[in-house]
Amino acid sequence: MKSQPILYIFNISHYCEKALWALDYFGIEHETRHVMVGAHRHIAKKLGAKRGSVPFLQTVDGVIAGSSAIIDWCELHNAGKRPSLSGADPEAVRAIEKRLDDVVGVHVRRFYYSDALINSPASVRPIFSNGLPILQRAAVTLGWSRIVQLMIKAMDLGVEQGLQSRAVVEAELDWLDGLLADGRPYLHGNQWTRADLTAAALLGPLATPKEHHLTEKIFVPNNVRIAIKDWEQRPALQFVSRMYSTHRV
Repeated sequence: MKSQPILYIFNISHYCEKALWALDYFGIEHETRHVMVGAHRHIAKKLGAKRGSVPFLQTVDGVIAGSSAIIDWCELHNAGKRPSLSGADPEAVRAIEKRLDDVVGVHVRRFYYSDALINSPASVRPIFSNGLPILQRAAVTLGWSRIVQLMIKAMDLGVEQGLQSRAVVEAELDWLDGLLADGRPYLHGNQWTRADLTAAALLGPLATPKEHHLTEKIFVPNNVRIAIKDWEQRPALQFVSRMYSTHRV
């Protein structure tokens, strides 16, 4: 195996963006491999990953699965000698990160796909094909209707589910707005932490910062577009845009 780590991703995944951002921040050179939806579980199992979902990072230390675990690994392999992302109160920072991972990230994804895959499934296929080898691109095209049905079932998507997730995201934006109400520059303390990186990566699709690699490429379905318009002036999404312009370089 190459000594350079290999990050396996879906191009569209905001959790993968979180892992990519961490690797870039810590100055860790790596190879990025786009994987075909469905095939990612077989690849993860073959490599010995404890979980099948992306992102996972193949390293000389073994396979690191999940964006938070990848940040932990990056902290230990800090090639650029960058400041730690743990913050002055690591326990509090991780608590914010966990809520973002477990609630915000899940429901942003469910809200998006409950609109895109239910109402305009063909519009999503190109972003899943992007970066794949030619045979895998062909497989995605040929198997797309089956892939859509599997994703709908796996993520519990639908019209009502989309409305539920929209409400959850709105409540979480209220929470983040509350944290930022005292004028603090970051979510906890006065320094950039993994909580800020997580919030920015997972809410990036809703804040649509110009620094995000998908802002000009991804299809935004109608219900999500309306929500983005409704939420664009919220402190939480303004914060996300500021994190991208300041730290995503």
